Amino acid sequence: MITHYGALLLYVVVAFVVAFMVANSSERMGPKAPGGLKGTTYESGIVPEAPVKYFSVRFYRVAMFFMIFDVAVMSLYPWATSLKTLHQAGMLKALAFLVIVAVAFMYVWNRGGFQWD
Repeated sequence: MITHYGALLLYVVVAFVVAFMVANSSERMGPKAPGGLKGTTYESGIVPEAPVKYFSVRFYRVAMFFMIFDVAVMSLYPWATSLKTLHQAGMLKALAFLVIVAVAFMYVWNRGGFQWD
């Protein structure tokens, strides 16, 4: 019993050590003396004339809605694969889940959450 927890503790410790090493490796391996040509643009070599345009908040909102509904649809896969063993109770629970997702989708649609402009 203790060996299972020991393995879990070892896994967590190794994960934290690796994450710490990755996070700090850029500081150790990065440039030590910034300045001169290191601070200039490198993609095209042309100094930008206009300020950088950022994406609208609507873009992020639509992306988040997509992720939410995509995860909701993906959660139906385990239900579909075990439909024969779930019987009627499983069908009713999945139907309730789909109704909740559909109501949320209609709410977002009516509020204009999927419109770009």
